[in-house]
Amino acid sequence: MQSEPTQQVWIFFDEGDSVRGRSLTQRILDTLRAAGCPGATVLRGVSGYGVHGVVHNDLLVDVSGHLPLIVTFIDRADRVAALLPTLRKLVSEGLITITPVTVVHSSQRQGGPFPRHLTVADVMTRDVARVGPDTPVAEIVALLIDRSIRAVPVVDADQRVLGIITDGDLLSRGATTLPLRLKQQLPLAQRAARIEALAAQPQHAAELMTPEPVTLPATASLAQAAAVMAEQDLKRLPVVDAAGHLVGMVSRYDLLKTVAEGLRQRPEQPLQLAQGVPTTVAGLMITDVPTVERHTPLAETLDRLLETEQRRVVVVDADRHVVGIITDGDVLRRAGRRIPGGVLQRLAAWFGGSARPEELEVAVQGHSAAEVMTSPVITVTPETPTAEVINVMMTHKIKRLPVVDDAGRLVGLIGRATVLRALSGGTAASDA
Repeated sequence: MQSEPTQQVWIFFDEGDSVRGRSLTQRILDTLRAAGCPGATVLRGVSGYGVHGVVHNDLLVDVSGHLPLIVTFIDRADRVAALLPTLRKLVSEGLITITPVTVVHSSQRQGGPFPRHLTVADVMTRDVARVGPDTPVAEIVALLIDRSIRAVPVVDADQRVLGIITDGDLLSRGATTLPLRLKQQLPLAQRAARIEALAAQPQHAAELMTPEPVTLPATASLAQAAAVMAEQDLKRLPVVDAAGHLVGMVSRYDLLKTVAEGLRQRPEQPLQLAQGVPTTVAGLMITDVPTVERHTPLAETLDRLLETEQRRVVVVDADRHVVGIITDGDVLRRAGRRIPGGVLQRLAAWFGGSARPEELEVAVQGHSAAEVMTSPVITVTPETPTAEVINVMMTHKIKRLPVVDDAGRLVGLIGRATVLRALSGGTAASDA
């Protein structure tokens, strides 16, 4: 027996109705699917009449577009209430009715790795930093750094989402020359100086944002959120209510953390993946992994680091045993004690896409990869189940894991993006 109030919604309209050139039927179905509605059915009438008293029958040849259509779906009462404002706007001419129902039996296929009873609203971050379209770039960057976030929504006076500003937007539009993750690794004085210098920049949020970003309704299912992130290659999405007001942000981390918590609470239940999706690391990892050795000169290590989109290299010994890992953040954090401040800033700018510092060779002479690497390294094997990979990533807050064979030799790399793609039904390896 269903414990929560449940309702069945009936929407009546003509099959020829459209909204902005698209079939009203498809618009309604798209809206329900995006909101995480578990299912909907379209019924087509064969005969009937409406308020005008005109009888339409499918045996006649001249009534195309006038026969009645019915879309019906069943969902929780709170989710129905959230959907009604949008449905009313879509159905300008028609009828919407709601009937309380009691679910006495529901037999469905496996719901996949995400808890079916949870929606985006249950896992999202509610305390969301936001800016207005007139917010200056210096204030935006300071906010992103202070809150340790990588994106901020742009909203109007009514808190409706106008756009989003990401680290990539700031770089591509020339507002900054250094990624935020690297700015945070600079000494405090240098970081403050960079933000102060931005005060002279003329850009405001409206010029920097990506307009009309992808958003999710608060009622969307976690599976829907994962599918959108995987398809669009996005790490986080603004969440809006039925009126389009910003109510939260949901991230790749939020979704994986929820799956990990479910696995921890119910260890006896296997992780449910779509048919054909690999269940172990072997089918998900990438194998083209940049490497260096302990004694590799730091200058060469940095060149290798900049060759990869992942901005990380794995440190191995002569037999490819994993002994460490290096990210661009590791370099700035640990090399800062050995490299003069001016060179350090130019090194950071190089990581952000600027020219290679001419004085780099001299500044890092005599230093090696071993001095900036993180060691020891948490690893997994090709046989590691996907469920265990998720637990390891979330427990240690690691984005990417080296994959080693039984002898500890490097064979691949796996990251959160690939894991989320697998959870949403995809199989192809990505850049991890």
